[in-house]
Amino acid sequence: MSKILLKINNKDELLYPSDGYILGVKNFCICFGKTYTPSEIRKIKKKNDEKKVFASLNRVIFNNELKFYKETLKKLDDIGLDGIIVGDVAALSYELTTPIILDQLHLNNSSLTIEHYYNNGVNGIILTNDITLKETNDIKENNKEMLTFKQVFGLPHLSTSKRKLVSNYLKHFNKFSNGRFFKIKENNSDNEYIILEDHFGTHILNGSPINLIDRLSNINADFFIFDGYLLNDFKWVLDAFMKNNYKLKDKIDDTFNSNEGFINQKTIYKVKNND
Repeated sequence: MSKILLKINNKDELLYPSDGYILGVKNFCICFGKTYTPSEIRKIKKKNDEKKVFASLNRVIFNNELKFYKETLKKLDDIGLDGIIVGDVAALSYELTTPIILDQLHLNNSSLTIEHYYNNGVNGIILTNDITLKETNDIKENNKEMLTFKQVFGLPHLSTSKRKLVSNYLKHFNKFSNGRFFKIKENNSDNEYIILEDHFGTHILNGSPINLIDRLSNINADFFIFDGYLLNDFKWVLDAFMKNNYKLKDKIDDTFNSNEGFINQKTIYKVKNND
């Protein structure tokens, strides 16, 4: 089975069982409960040398940040990580020796696009959650040399805006928040969404996590990503994923109101050939 990477959102999760970790890099990532400096990541890697360790800088970088961004990447490149996850292709111009994993949230959904990135120095791709099982497997089949990463549990990202939408809203409305994020429901629907704001902007997540535990043996990917961001008491779920205990699927769904996302839904809007 593919290796399971745990996205680390608090330090206690470094003690949880997994094949490896994804660590958010301070100042350069979004939707992480905890972030780390390059020196802290070096210590974690040294202490967990038997595990796969990836550092994530998964957001777009602005011009005034490029110098600090490059310096941070160079420090990470010297650690001996299994990969550096980036959301900005500027990283490809810095001649890094560590494998580069591209995370563009909703854009990594095409075999031809992924082939283009591979030919220009990208070593791995975090696939979007917006595609089906067949599309996921077709991408791997058509790009065998490219490492592929697929989220199999956690709250799916829906959108990010640089605008401070929550702050602007609170200027005019006194709306209750739990301190970390807002939850809203779609009109005439039970669908729930999470809206949170940080220094980099506003992020919207689906309020229901995806749960693909019974699909693990069918998904053709090199790494599975398990993400407990904004979720509580999920260690038993991670244990189930590590043991491929798909019999717990219904219990997980009932506990977290989870679903399979788009993995088994027909793609309706798609560009036709030669159009």
